[in-house]
Amino acid sequence: MKSSILKLSLCALGFIAFSQTAAAQDQQRKQPDPETMFKGLDADKDGSVTLEEFKNKKRKREIPAERLESMFTALDTDKSGAFTLEEYKTGMEKLRAERMKRRDEKMGGNN
Repeated sequence: MKSSILKLSLCALGFIAFSQTAAAQDQQRKQPDPETMFKGLDADKDGSVTLEEFKNKKRKREIPAERLESMFTALDTDKSGAFTLEEYKTGMEKLRAERMKRRDEKMGGNN
């Protein structure tokens, strides 16, 4: 009886680990690389994205202007009025880490 419970527990743990790994890999596959995303935002191809360029590309997704401005401010870390590819990569990594943290907290809160 104890060995059956142990086997069942190990199978359940294996399934959970596999599910989380598969979900993480699936999420990574769905996201285009930062360089491609940045190139799509950089309308004039000068190596930086202004607030106007950012709003023009993102408005198609019907994101409120206030939210776009907040996102832009977070990405423009040197406050130059435009963000570069490096600023974009850093900002996207921070956003991804924050999303993962919120997700983990949410999952942990349900237990």
